[in-house]
Amino acid sequence: MPEQSNLSKNRSISPIWWAESYRSLTPNSSRWRVDRMPLWPEDSCMPEQNNQKMVARQVERIVRQLTSLSTLPAVAADLLSKLNGSAADPALLTERIESDPALTARVLALAHQERIAFSDEPTIAEAVSKLSDALLREAVISVKVFEVLGGKEDADAKRLFPRKQMALHSLATGCCAGQIAERVLPPQQRPTAYLAGLLHDIGKCALDEVMPKSFAKMVDQARRSQSGLAEVEQSHLGLDHAVLGKRLGQKWSLPPAVISAIWLHHCDAGTLSANLDHVQIVRIVALADRIVRQMDLGHSGSFDPPEDIEPLSKLLSITPQQLAEITNTLVGAVGTKRTLLGLEATDDPSHYYAMVRKTATDLAQDNRKLNSTSRDYTRLSGQADLIDDLLNEVDENASALDIAQALAECWQKHCQSGLTCVFVVPDSTDPFVEMATVDRRGRGEVKTLQVPPAMPPIPEVFRRQTAVLPVADAAKWLTEQLEADFNPGLLKMAPLKMGDETVGVVIFETFTENADDAGNKGLLLSCKVAAATIAMALASHKHELLAERFVQVMSSLRQMRATLAKQQSLTGLAEMAAGAAHELNNPLSVISGRVQLLAEAETDENKKQMLSQIQSRTDEMSQIVSDLLAFAQPPQPQKRSVLVSELLDKAVEKTCRACGISSMEIEIAGDETSDTVFVDVHQIVQSISSILINALQSYKGGNGPVWADCCVSSDGKTVSVAIRDTGCGMNTEAVARATDPFFSSCAAGRRRGMGLAHAQRLLSLNSGNLTLSSEPNAGTTATITLPKV
Repeated sequence: MPEQSNLSKNRSISPIWWAESYRSLTPNSSRWRVDRMPLWPEDSCMPEQNNQKMVARQVERIVRQLTSLSTLPAVAADLLSKLNGSAADPALLTERIESDPALTARVLALAHQERIAFSDEPTIAEAVSKLSDALLREAVISVKVFEVLGGKEDADAKRLFPRKQMALHSLATGCCAGQIAERVLPPQQRPTAYLAGLLHDIGKCALDEVMPKSFAKMVDQARRSQSGLAEVEQSHLGLDHAVLGKRLGQKWSLPPAVISAIWLHHCDAGTLSANLDHVQIVRIVALADRIVRQMDLGHSGSFDPPEDIEPLSKLLSITPQQLAEITNTLVGAVGTKRTLLGLEATDDPSHYYAMVRKTATDLAQDNRKLNSTSRDYTRLSGQADLIDDLLNEVDENASALDIAQALAECWQKHCQSGLTCVFVVPDSTDPFVEMATVDRRGRGEVKTLQVPPAMPPIPEVFRRQTAVLPVADAAKWLTEQLEADFNPGLLKMAPLKMGDETVGVVIFETFTENADDAGNKGLLLSCKVAAATIAMALASHKHELLAERFVQVMSSLRQMRATLAKQQSLTGLAEMAAGAAHELNNPLSVISGRVQLLAEAETDENKKQMLSQIQSRTDEMSQIVSDLLAFAQPPQPQKRSVLVSELLDKAVEKTCRACGISSMEIEIAGDETSDTVFVDVHQIVQSISSILINALQSYKGGNGPVWADCCVSSDGKTVSVAIRDTGCGMNTEAVARATDPFFSSCAAGRRRGMGLAHAQRLLSLNSGNLTLSSEPNAGTTATITLPKV
């Protein structure tokens, strides 16, 4: 970085990184659709609220299109070899399937799809016994194989999120949950606890599938900040892997207890109601996850310290002796199953390819039989109508957008239409609408469209009448955003209306002559059924959002309690410091005065030197007392409006004077420095100066460089200044204690350790905040937040 005379004010905003292309194969299509969306900001600024909302929608939409997760090559090859045999052993198949999260989820979804009736709670053993070998083989083939084409040894081990280690973590959590369940649950519920533990982190695997580069960045941020992965996901995506895992569980119709454990295992178990459905299984999975993380079995992608297991153990009435038994036997139990996953062998795709070739040969023979049977049944079967097809396509877990997709496909199929679009409007004030389209070639796509300002998403004509009408100018804003071949003159639209409420619109390209009233009434009847189905899905989604927000509030209680405890501790410390300072002031004044008198009367040079040293140390003690008083009893802030740039300029000048240097190397970026905040200028300048002094002291030369990046929060209420250096950095323990009074990572006597503590105290008085992130030998970032005018 070039030398700068005093202050380089480069106030350009850093460009936004664009996430990788997301690919999803849409139903009834062999073509890939590509979405691009802004996701990962390079600087510390949060995305605009609408952009983050759009990101959350697109991520959720892409994840919900997953039909399965990826399994490991050794598992797929082993299962195919057994399914290709004349008579597969159900016990062996069960053992291998329930060791792998991807195959377990796929088989449970297949059992629901085939309407398997379980004798009690769903289990893999019963599903395998009731599903045919052909269906199981189809399920294994449909599951993707992770990195089978990579051809690189140990490629997975080099990833920030190694899938083998994630598989081991999931397996260990399942085994541990099963062992806990043996001690607290009745026998019929124990297999469900194992399945819930095995599948509790499928949301992480799903994010790694659909957005590997951005997910790797989030894992790296969690590693650097030593925080939980869910917190990082929430800050960038607006939702976390627990919610996404819950959505997948609903999409795949997993058992309700498993879905609850996936969603709630990160919550504070003490705040969950004892009357909540499946609360025991949620607590069991949460305890199993903590035990496995403490034992370092596999890797979950989170880097925050594992939480204490004692509160959950007490809630589940698990004794310390039982915990010891579980931990002593867990490694052995996991070791028995981990060999089935091929976790200790390098990925060799040759065996998997051989099994795929053998399976393809068998499928070709089956296909010939199916073609013959299909021709026979075609003569006997009739074509189902649009409503029957639609209701057969959706179930109780379908979202409004899922129903819109199914309606677009069924509409095109039965109405012989060209381009067919269905958009849903859950909230008329929302600036975006979700639209499912099927083009002339039957390729499906889902898009998020922006509604022009002052333009209602539902055409006004549908407020006055319910009819099939030409599109014309009523929805011109929508057709202008379509990227497909269609004839605007052939487009018609129909409302998805139930009573007085219109929840969406169908737009379709018709190639037939104008339909008569009877034909239009038939279409409108289909629209009514679809509208009722979508309205129920929207109502269910609103209830889910309320429940999720409530869970987020409960989850934040734990952090709030910790923050309150720290504040109370600091208040007590401040009171003690004030008392100590007042008690020390008088003796120090007496000692200082007597030493001065003795020094003036003393003629012996040696004695005068010793008295001078006493005087010097007394002055140092007086300064410590002054620091104590400044920390314990700071003056009330005299707030006024001030530019951020003025605060930074004064802080740089104060830092240069304090360090005895003429200038420092600092670069300030962001147009937000021209924004105004409402603070006490002297106190905030002192706080920023303390942070800058720490940054300079992290370098051997003590002069920088230092960077200050400014940005405004997404709600426009605060301004953040991220002060960054590339000096010596701090370890996790030092970061946690950096704002504690008198804490210093330097050798005793080198520094007093009050700089950051005093800075935090003054910022708090001014409704501000200070957060730190650091890594040894990689520098430190101190972010201060101030109230914006």
